[in-house]
Amino acid sequence: MRLTILAAGALLPLAACNQGPSTEQSARQTGEIRLENASMEEVAKQSAAADAKTAAQPGQWENSFQLVALETGGVPEPIASQMKAELGKPPKTETSCRKAEDVKPIDVSKLSPMQRGCTFPKYKVVGGKIDAVMECDTPMGKSHMTITGSQTKTSYDLTMSQSQTVPGQTKQTSMTVRITGKRLGECKA
Repeated sequence: MRLTILAAGALLPLAACNQGPSTEQSARQTGEIRLENASMEEVAKQSAAADAKTAAQPGQWENSFQLVALETGGVPEPIASQMKAELGKPPKTETSCRKAEDVKPIDVSKLSPMQRGCTFPKYKVVGGKIDAVMECDTPMGKSHMTITGSQTKTSYDLTMSQSQTVPGQTKQTSMTVRITGKRLGECKA
């Protein structure tokens, strides 16, 4: 009997490591989301449920955007040249006041039908870390996006990579961007 109790005690930490998919209820309670092969609607529902635990705080924010990698593939030359000119430049930074309505999760009903058709082979937000893969079938071809990084109520640091092959083209277009942000305090009057 003692051996059974010891064996069960040894297996409990392993069981806790392999938590299954999240639900709206578990997302609401923990702020964590674990989904595989999920629709945009399911991700949005769970993001809204987790909002009370994870939403960014309103206030004055500094946000930065930087293009870190680019393959222009079949993009026409004038546009490709403009895109390539941004590669390697320092991040573009802006400061803005974000109100409570600005920090809400995505409202899927406001997305275009093309975006609503996307799926998430993986969508994981756990312990302030984000690891997601999104795939879309669009008139401009199949699109594959990864999102990784960290997010708290007062900061974020995300790397997003997207690749796509436009119908009629043989070369893939891809880009990687890094976006960061930090809350500076209350909005300035």
